[in-house]
Amino acid sequence: MRALKIMGIGLAALLGVFILALGAFAIWFDPNDYKADIERLVEERTHRRLTLQGDQKLSVFPWLAVQMGPAQLSERAGFGEQPFVSVQNVKLSVRLWPLLKSRIEIGEVQLDAPSIRLITDEQGRHNWSDLAAGDDTAPASDNQTSGAVSASLAGVEIRKGALILENRKEKTRQAISNFTLQTGAIVSGKPFDLNVGFNLEQDQQKPVPVKLATQVTADFEKAVHRLKKLQLDAQWHGAGMPAAGLPLSVRAEAALLDLKLQQFELQALAIDVGQARLTGAVAGKEIFDAPHYQGQFVLVPVALRELMLELGIKPPSTRDAQVLQQVSLTTEFVTKETSLALHKLQLKLDDTTASGEFGIADFASKALRFDLNIDRIDFDRYLPPPVAGVPDAKADTGAAPTPIPVDALRTLNARGDLRIGEAKFGGLQLSKMHLGLNARDGDVRFQPTDATLYGGQYRGNLNLNVVQAPRLSLESHASGIDFAPLFKDMFDSKRITGRGDANVKISAVGLDTAAMKKTLQGTLDFQARDGSFEGIDLWYEIRRARALFRQEAIPARIDAERTAFTSCRGSGSLTNGVLSNKDFDMAMQYLHVTGEGSVDLVQNKLDYRLLANVLRIPKEGAEANAELVDAKIPVTVTGPLNDPKIRPDIQGLVKAEVKKRVNEEKEKLQEKLQDKLQNKLRGILGGS
Repeated sequence: MRALKIMGIGLAALLGVFILALGAFAIWFDPNDYKADIERLVEERTHRRLTLQGDQKLSVFPWLAVQMGPAQLSERAGFGEQPFVSVQNVKLSVRLWPLLKSRIEIGEVQLDAPSIRLITDEQGRHNWSDLAAGDDTAPASDNQTSGAVSASLAGVEIRKGALILENRKEKTRQAISNFTLQTGAIVSGKPFDLNVGFNLEQDQQKPVPVKLATQVTADFEKAVHRLKKLQLDAQWHGAGMPAAGLPLSVRAEAALLDLKLQQFELQALAIDVGQARLTGAVAGKEIFDAPHYQGQFVLVPVALRELMLELGIKPPSTRDAQVLQQVSLTTEFVTKETSLALHKLQLKLDDTTASGEFGIADFASKALRFDLNIDRIDFDRYLPPPVAGVPDAKADTGAAPTPIPVDALRTLNARGDLRIGEAKFGGLQLSKMHLGLNARDGDVRFQPTDATLYGGQYRGNLNLNVVQAPRLSLESHASGIDFAPLFKDMFDSKRITGRGDANVKISAVGLDTAAMKKTLQGTLDFQARDGSFEGIDLWYEIRRARALFRQEAIPARIDAERTAFTSCRGSGSLTNGVLSNKDFDMAMQYLHVTGEGSVDLVQNKLDYRLLANVLRIPKEGAEANAELVDAKIPVTVTGPLNDPKIRPDIQGLVKAEVKKRVNEEKEKLQEKLQDKLQNKLRGILGGS
């Protein structure tokens, strides 16, 4: 016992001497005497000038404390005269007594006005790369003991910090100003509060104030860190946004970062941007070596037009002002270093729902991949409204040509399938539509293209190659199409009815739709069954023309203005946008019409010369027109495609009538001459 007592007295005396020695050290040691040496040493190591201004203060007991006045490290040559790093005041302290027990207790760390500039110049050099080049420090080995010394930090306080990120090569600049950070006591495994605030400046826009608050539990031994009740708030400013800014908030119930396992989790995430709310969760693996994130997001239904205005985006003018009213989204996602995939996607826009898969297979090449299903959509509702004074494309060809987006198509890299239950585009009604797309290196292929079209079926392939001048190739087949609703929707015309088939194989070259029309080449054939040309009665027009010629009363119209046919067919070739048809054939109950003509797709006009062969006479006017049986009456069909004019050729009818009368007179004269000749012969013979 006496020995232990003596040992204790000895240790106490030794400690007293140590404290006195530290006190004397603090009294007689002045760190300001070594400022020049420190500045010289830093310049030798970094080739940058360190400037220590003001007094450097050192205290020893009970804290080993250092307080340093203004200091700055000069910029790398060629990056300007402003300092690379600067600070107004630094304060750091460590308790001495716990050091004897292998425990580090650091007092509150204070930084006033720290500032750092990170710059990339026009050649792509960084102003910090020279400092990192000489860092040969080996990474800590996993076998080294890390838990032998425990540490704690009373807190960190940073006031009026600044960070500048400038890329002179890309001419961009972002800055963080008025940065503040304050924490509670930081002890491994125990929660502490973290509060951060700063102003974000970008592209000369109004600074965005940002505030962050959360509770942190940092386990330094296990390298596992957790956040609880994360709250981030900002007031975003940008062109076209409300003067007060757009409120932005991020909330998360919990977050986890495991540095050893390279895992990350974000739970119960909610992001509010104006009136839009996005909820979800995120989990990450191999976040340092090969980042891999997955999760799910839900965009709560939001008024789209109002949201666009909040974001400073002017909503587009549309033919239907009631579109772009509401949008919502649910999806699962997987993202890696080079790709992004959206699974179980469900997007709702107004009364349209799209579902399926969508992704970017490679960020570098912008390789889009998709497999989507749309229930119904009316594309025409979303088109720009007609311009006053510009004729409707249905009625006239005066509408401005649509340019081919060559640049966009040359860079388009996309492959996938799109299926639509019901669609309307350009007035056309389609259902059960399947569109396959394969686009790469300026070669865009829509294959296959299938759809139910007006009671019939459509299938085809379309290729648009823009490697050089845009070249279009189209092969399509339609069968069983009901013409009445087709012409009503496409041309706003009720002039044609019936069902039919068509085959088209064409090609064209041009920078816009007008140029392509002028270079159209190819072939087509068609046939229609059990239809009619509404608004014109060919048989009545023949009777009317005949009555006018004979100066008789105009016959009364008995039936509706309609020319019914049992079949109508033809084929032709396209040259420079003009279809030449030499085998037009139309069979009707009383007439058989044949002929030839042309359809000018550039001028949207047709010109046909037909011959109507009268097979028999209908009941109405049968007696008066009986002589027309077997007559061949010329008919012209001319005018715009959506409103052609069908007229019997009166001059041709007159010629036919005159020819018939001449023939009749010839027959009568021949009969008279024959009778006279016979009589004379009888007289001669009788008188012999």
